[in-house]
Amino acid sequence: MLKSIDIKGLAVVDQLNLELEQGMTVLTGETGAGKSILLTAMKLCLGERADASLLRPGANKADLSLEFDITDLPASQQWLIDNDLDDQGDCFIRRTINADGRSKAYINGQAVNLKALQQLSKHLINIHGQHAHLDLLHPGKQCELVDSSLPSQALLLECRKQYSHWKRLTEELHHLTDGNEDNESEKQLLKYQINELEQANIIHIDYDELVQEHALASNMRKIIETSAHQIDILYENENASIYGQINNVSHELELLADLAPEFTSVGEQIKEASIQIQEASRDLRHQIDQQEDDPEKLSLLDQQLSSIHELARKLHVEPSQLSDKYNQLTARLDLLENRNEKLSALQLDIAEAETLYRKQAELLHNERKQHALKLSRNITNTLKTLGLPDGKLNISVNHLAKQPPQKNGLDDVVFLISTNPGMPDSPIGKVASGGELSRISLAIQVVTSRRNTTPTLVFDEVDAGIGGGVAETVGIRLRELACDRQVLCVTHLPQVASQGHQHLLVSKQKSQQQTKTKIDSLNQTQKINEVARMLGGIDLSDKTIAHAKEMVEKAI
Repeated sequence: MLKSIDIKGLAVVDQLNLELEQGMTVLTGETGAGKSILLTAMKLCLGERADASLLRPGANKADLSLEFDITDLPASQQWLIDNDLDDQGDCFIRRTINADGRSKAYINGQAVNLKALQQLSKHLINIHGQHAHLDLLHPGKQCELVDSSLPSQALLLECRKQYSHWKRLTEELHHLTDGNEDNESEKQLLKYQINELEQANIIHIDYDELVQEHALASNMRKIIETSAHQIDILYENENASIYGQINNVSHELELLADLAPEFTSVGEQIKEASIQIQEASRDLRHQIDQQEDDPEKLSLLDQQLSSIHELARKLHVEPSQLSDKYNQLTARLDLLENRNEKLSALQLDIAEAETLYRKQAELLHNERKQHALKLSRNITNTLKTLGLPDGKLNISVNHLAKQPPQKNGLDDVVFLISTNPGMPDSPIGKVASGGELSRISLAIQVVTSRRNTTPTLVFDEVDAGIGGGVAETVGIRLRELACDRQVLCVTHLPQVASQGHQHLLVSKQKSQQQTKTKIDSLNQTQKINEVARMLGGIDLSDKTIAHAKEMVEKAI
């Protein structure tokens, strides 16, 4: 569950810390008080894109964080472990947004990208927006809703896997047959390019080693001259070598040691240094003797590098990539020269892959159809409690067996609705009014959420356009959902607000200099007063307060 929300420097929020509880939490307040800011902060922490316009005026940075309790969420724990983000069972998400629009994201103190936030959020929270009913009209959304509430995702995932395999094979076939008339000319070009690379002995040359060898040959004269000069200084200069000077020092220290034995140790160290210089000089001389300034070798290396760079330029690759390019060219030539055999084998593979896909798509269809019947009944029953006593939802799942493979199967899923007796089922977008569509969407969300294992559900004014007894039913349904999970609900309806286990009041504080939003957690008396305000406005009568008290106590 979501334990706390911290917001600093976002829109009208200067600083806000909010502690949340299990069960159903309602957020109420006047229009424009800032209820949406809370949801904005949540969405940003869950991976939504940000820009500098969201910052509070005068703030140089917005700092947002969410803390989750994932003690009973093994999927979330495993995701954190798999991504090396585990912190002994904690889950702390942070997002910062700078004045230049740049943002940073963190999970348990470690920097992550937005994709990571989005992946993790699927295990933690699900937000149902106030315009969710409009999403129902989008192509594919209805199928997505059915799939999201399936008892298992195994058949859907296997169908996508089979589709990916079929698609990869068909793309390979397209690549093989593309430009068929130019195959002969392509083969001639490939042979020419391969021959050039073989002539340059590319497959046996290590480019990095060649560069190092060329650098050594280019500097060989300098290496020999410098080394010889150092040997002269160290050992071979009879008049002023370091070796000779150290020997003189050693001799003088021997004389001192005869007079003062404490100099013996120093004298021995000097002798060791003399021996080491002598050995180092001999080693250096040996190294020089092994080297040879070879202009012909340097010229050959120059030619090799020049040839390699020219080939790389012609083939549009880096010199170090020529060996890989050679393998690609030979593989392509082999493919073209054995095209007919490979084409036949590939066509057989595609046919087999498509057969397996269609079998999987049919299994998925059967599961969808069976589940759609149950889902239709449950949604229809919920509609009757939401002020649509004659409402009937039918989810049509039509199998399009002759269509080419698609990622999510071969089904056309359509939500059909009848809101009046004797009227035929029709697509919801054609017959449902705005208010009806809102209630249909809410019924779908309530029913599908029961099967959803997401621990925190957020409903943002999904009760818009309803009231009276229907609103009370909506509140009861949301409270029922909160029996085994956390539910956050932004609402303007007193019937819904009265059902909350925790009640948060969002208000705006104004001064001459600035406007701030604050959120207060209400006690029982304050909650009754807020529900009364939602019922009767500013001037509260004893009757209105009594009504509000009855609603709150009834929910308890």
